[in-house]
Amino acid sequence: MEGDAAVGVEDLLAAGWKPVRPSAFNQLIGPILHRRDGDAIRFCFRVDPKHDNSVDRPHGGMIMAFCDEALGLAAHMVRPRDRLLTVGFDCQFIGASSVGDVIEIEPHVTRATSSLIFMRGDCTIGDRVVASCSGIWKVFRPRAAAGGG
Repeated sequence: MEGDAAVGVEDLLAAGWKPVRPSAFNQLIGPILHRRDGDAIRFCFRVDPKHDNSVDRPHGGMIMAFCDEALGLAAHMVRPRDRLLTVGFDCQFIGASSVGDVIEIEPHVTRATSSLIFMRGDCTIGDRVVASCSGIWKVFRPRAAAGGG
């Protein structure tokens, strides 16, 4: 879906993509969409003019926010009853993208322990990789209130 300005969010929804859970942050940067492909889950967003960094390219912060959100949501699928916090995140920009592109990612769990989930993924436009990312999510267990009972 490279540079095809004719592909809008409505087209993606018609193709089976669904909005991710709503949050205040997603409302600012999104929509971010997801869909299942067999056992895998994929996420995407369409690069809109609001993501432009002044040179017809999405701001790197937008791509990083998209990756953090997608990998975090996928990590949550491993531990659906737990709260997770991003404790480490790394992103490399590999290729260019432009307003109108649809960027996709398929997150992968590389390791999960009782307290940490390690994730990675590549952002693609069609078969072309435009960014690669990895992150670590910590299982967050709120402390009991002091002085109890």
